[in-house]
Amino acid sequence: MMKKWSKAGIVCAAVLAASMAMTACGGKTAETGNTGEAGSTGAAGTEMAADGKTPEVSKASGETAKLSFSWWGNDDRHQATQNAIDAFNAAHAGAIEVTGEPSGFGNLEETFATRYAGGTAADVMTVNYPWVIQYSPNGEGFYDLDQVKDIFDFSQYDEGFLEFGKTGGKMQAVPYGQNTLGLYVNKSAFDRAGITELPTTFEEYKKAAEIFTRQDPNAYMIVSPTFRFAAVYYLQQKTGKGEFAEDLSMNYTVDDYKEALLWYKDLADAHVFCSRKDYIENVGNEPVSIAQNAKYINGGYAGVLEWTGGIASNAKTLEDKGDELVVAPLPVIDGAVFEGTMAKPSLLFAISRDSKNPKEAAEFLQYILNDPEGTKLMGSTRGMVASRAAKASLEADGQITGAVKQAYDFTDVAKVINNSPIFENAVFTNSYESNYEKFEFGKSTAEEAAQAIFDATSEQVAKLKQDYGK
Repeated sequence: MMKKWSKAGIVCAAVLAASMAMTACGGKTAETGNTGEAGSTGAAGTEMAADGKTPEVSKASGETAKLSFSWWGNDDRHQATQNAIDAFNAAHAGAIEVTGEPSGFGNLEETFATRYAGGTAADVMTVNYPWVIQYSPNGEGFYDLDQVKDIFDFSQYDEGFLEFGKTGGKMQAVPYGQNTLGLYVNKSAFDRAGITELPTTFEEYKKAAEIFTRQDPNAYMIVSPTFRFAAVYYLQQKTGKGEFAEDLSMNYTVDDYKEALLWYKDLADAHVFCSRKDYIENVGNEPVSIAQNAKYINGGYAGVLEWTGGIASNAKTLEDKGDELVVAPLPVIDGAVFEGTMAKPSLLFAISRDSKNPKEAAEFLQYILNDPEGTKLMGSTRGMVASRAAKASLEADGQITGAVKQAYDFTDVAKVINNSPIFENAVFTNSYESNYEKFEFGKSTAEEAAQAIFDATSEQVAKLKQDYGK
């Protein structure tokens, strides 16, 4: 099985968050470095309790360790997190007290950059994947979590997966879970069309599209929130490489981009991939989840190429209508040298290097990420978990079922190439989108669009290499 859990050791300048567009949207390795279960010995040899809990740390008698915890999300995430904080505080009354600092999804980079630069970041903070190397290129930007291995049980994670939280050889953040790009389809819609076996190749999806469009000329098999998702999916299978190498060098040529443009346009014309015209008319210009989109709910979009982190909301929408969402087999292109998809870590958690109570902060992380009770309270509001102890806890509590369980199973076996930390830079995605639209709308040729994507990508890569000292 082909797994690439490599991370780019990017050396960067201090605060660059405002120039990056990132999505909080996780990981594993082909070779499991550690198969520890709850009740095993911790990474530093500390004996863990049979229930997965760690020995408690505390301040001197009568002194309460004050901690702050920052995160972003929607109401269900806020409520679940506050419930976990309340339970933790109750269990540590007089010793540790955590105050929550929730926010919405707006201005994440700017807010983080301001607080980090001003020394007012929370003791325990949520960070996006690229922020680890941005703010800690040499492993000195956040608290060194290697110093709290006796408190936080790293053995619950695959060793390769933990690499995403390391820079300069130091553990700077704990990655929460893996986001894998997969294809999720409305099985009920396929059943109604008389298709009982889901397609496994794009040619088979073309045949399915012929059946769907006889009933609805405006139907499409697959919605990709961005052209780039589909294009990189294609180019990874074609070349066996991610878009960027570890040193940030580009792996794709002008001809590669041209092939991706023509490939997608051919499938869009066949109503396999949603055309940009239809997407703009029915969804809009932004690469958003279509879980609440009317055309998706009514079966006009039969499938979604999306991260596993969003599968629960997509499944719930269809379930409310009486339809069933399933994880489909990954379609493979003709002549593929790699038959997989892309992945990235989702949210990570770091401890501030300025925290006065790092050990207590590590105990709080242990509670919300590994502890049976803490993980049940946190639930699945942040998507799929990577901690084995957390997954076991959620399964036992009945929180991993249906399409979400399928997503976990899919993640366990999918062949993946991990995105580079710079993948989600807005310049790259904007170039893909704008130039594909020009091509589809007849305002440029495939050659011109491919060259424009290549040039914009090259220019931004050169800038990032300079910024990061590569």
